[in-house]
Amino acid sequence: MPAPPFRDQHGTILPHDHPEILDADYVLRHIVPPHDLHPDPAKGTVRVSSGAYSESSDGGMSVDIIRWMAADGLDACDYLAEDGMGATKIRVGDLRALGLMVGWDPDTGHEHHGAVWGIKDQKQRRRISKLAITVRKAAGET
Repeated sequence: MPAPPFRDQHGTILPHDHPEILDADYVLRHIVPPHDLHPDPAKGTVRVSSGAYSESSDGGMSVDIIRWMAADGLDACDYLAEDGMGATKIRVGDLRALGLMVGWDPDTGHEHHGAVWGIKDQKQRRRISKLAITVRKAAGET
């Protein structure tokens, strides 16, 4: 198991860069239709919106740590809850180059769960969107 995540005095996981999540690693972001999709009428397409790369209200953008999943024999998409959900992967070093922190956050459901902290505005979400690589298209995505 990796070193425990950083916590405050109440046991809450703090935003942090986890030393065992490497810059060369990829994290997986779940794409939930239709919420995370944006129609582009001019192009006649439906794409993942930059808003899909937002932090949740309880802090951090939820991701899965792909290398840790593979080490345990899991496919990158094993945690996708529904068949219609999509997924993108983002290189950790690219996220850190944007000034973001990538850490381990196992309290939210599974031991391969991580979070990306420090996403403050639309500009950063657009940058993340451009870095994201489609692993599986969401239902309705073209």
